Amino acid sequence: MGVPGLDALLGGGLIAGGVYLVMGRPGTGKTTVGNQACFTHVRGGSKRAVYMTLLAETHARMLRNLTPMGFFHSESIGRQISYIGAYLVLREKKLAGLLALLRRVMVDEKPSLLVLDGLTTAHALGEPAHALKEFIAELQVLSDMSRCTTIVLANMNANDADGAEHSMVDGMMELTLDRNAQRAVREIEVLKFRGGEHMLGRHDMEITSDGVVVRPRTELLLARRTEVGQATHYRRVSTGISPLDEMLQGGLLASSATLLLGFSGSGKTMLTQHFLDAGAKKQEPGLYFGFYETPERLIESGEHVGLPMRAHVESGLVNVMWQPALRFGLDQLAERMLADVRERKVRRVVIDGIDGFRQGAAYPERTIRFVTALTNELRSQDVTVMVTEETQKLFGPEVEVRIPGLSALVDNILLLEYMDVGSELKRLLSVVKQRGSGHDPNVRELCITSNGIELAADARTATEILSGTSYRVTRDGRRRTP
Repeated sequence: MGVPGLDALLGGGLIAGGVYLVMGRPGTGKTTVGNQACFTHVRGGSKRAVYMTLLAETHARMLRNLTPMGFFHSESIGRQISYIGAYLVLREKKLAGLLALLRRVMVDEKPSLLVLDGLTTAHALGEPAHALKEFIAELQVLSDMSRCTTIVLANMNANDADGAEHSMVDGMMELTLDRNAQRAVREIEVLKFRGGEHMLGRHDMEITSDGVVVRPRTELLLARRTEVGQATHYRRVSTGISPLDEMLQGGLLASSATLLLGFSGSGKTMLTQHFLDAGAKKQEPGLYFGFYETPERLIESGEHVGLPMRAHVESGLVNVMWQPALRFGLDQLAERMLADVRERKVRRVVIDGIDGFRQGAAYPERTIRFVTALTNELRSQDVTVMVTEETQKLFGPEVEVRIPGLSALVDNILLLEYMDVGSELKRLLSVVKQRGSGHDPNVRELCITSNGIELAADARTATEILSGTSYRVTRDGRRRTP
């Protein structure tokens, strides 16, 4: 259809000779979709398209609004795309006159794509429902005989009771624009599609400088194409911290997902930098995908503790991608990440602040399904994943994860904690879970030094900390006896 992502949503695209209804309220993007379909259809070939309007708006005004968009090419107008105004014909000769005009246009222009914009005008002019049904039936015959695919744009939605067109067309799509206090979300839903398998439910749609882009829901898109790779599941991947590798009995399992749980400042981001640094030293491309640290700040923080992040970035071994809050929806975030993984054959991915996905979701309850699909896709690409999540409470049974089901999804969980001994703040690390392998169950002391993270070689110092007079630091800064 000429709209990126929409053919995937439709299971391959429109069927030649079919009649399809694209509906939505004003401002949802119907006119842009129709024009984009025409310009893309005729590009680089001998095909022709006709855009027929049944609205009072002039073509000059409509085209002026489309001129800045990337799909627009003025040289196609009049040569490959014909714009025809049929409002007066509909007003004076009703649907019968419009059908006669369409027959002449099909003979004279020989288009392979027809866009009919504003069919709901017929309702406003008093045409009864049965007349509209007969018109759609005749339009189907005309489109099929001429092998011309027809897109009908209408100012209505799926709940309109008088939508006589709904039962007659071969396919039906609805465009919506939902607004809340934080953002406005454009979506598209394929409600009906004869002769093909389409994706159900609403999907993100965006109007950009290049035109309309549709982003099928990641969990549905990946479910159709993800293949379980024959990865070396029992190959070990170093975390970049030798004592931690020893606790994990050789490192993380390749193609696994590890969750770093810890309060702010506990060392989660720094640990992920060690992880990426270890991969870069082995020529394994890495990706830092974060929501809070800008690239420059992340690079500088690594440099301050002796991790050559700038050199890794400049060499192309590590890419730092920053996602400002609310700028991208879930599916666009997945596109950005997976495009880099596939292009650079990334082997290590860090998602720093996985709650950023929940914050970017129009429907937060969808987050765990999205993260599950994304994680499975990364595993299938033989990518070892490390994600961070800030805890709301600090220890044991009080640890909370903001995305329900996340702890069951990941293969490994590392817990980073604070303990206050006297007037000194101590950090501890423990391996809570490692699927598919044994691990050291003992807690170890973790120190952040000028050389980055240093982990105690054994549990002795941690035992002293835990057995002494100690307090846990609550979120509001108060001390509490364990």
